[in-house]
Amino acid sequence: MSWRIHHVSLPTRDVRETAEFYTEVLGMAESSPPWKDQDRGEFDIDLAHVAWFQGENAQVHLSRHSRNFARDNNFHLDPIINGHVAIEVDDLDAVRERLRRKGVYFADPGNWALSGLDQIYVLDPALNAVEINSQLK
Repeated sequence: MSWRIHHVSLPTRDVRETAEFYTEVLGMAESSPPWKDQDRGEFDIDLAHVAWFQGENAQVHLSRHSRNFARDNNFHLDPIINGHVAIEVDDLDAVRERLRRKGVYFADPGNWALSGLDQIYVLDPALNAVEINSQLK
């Protein structure tokens, strides 16, 4: 299976302070999140809650945790509370099938947050949240 790191999501209490570290100390440029359906106001893109850094081949997301994220987004797990790594694969349906065969629960919101991506979320055995995504066909 072909895979690559798509992004790493890091939780933070103060998004702006942490974003300043990434821009001022590490020299990274902050960019706009490519939210799905942002014109409909479906996602809170208040810059106090999220910061986005687009690199050449991967992204870093900074997010402030919300107590009700899972409930408000109809998720059975919260990928923000402790952060997550996002792995992009070429065949997400094959990953779904392997998870089902192994009896591993995964949240399957489909094209939920990020424009152009089909997304699923799973907890690994150490309870790390992992997003697995692929480009929509």
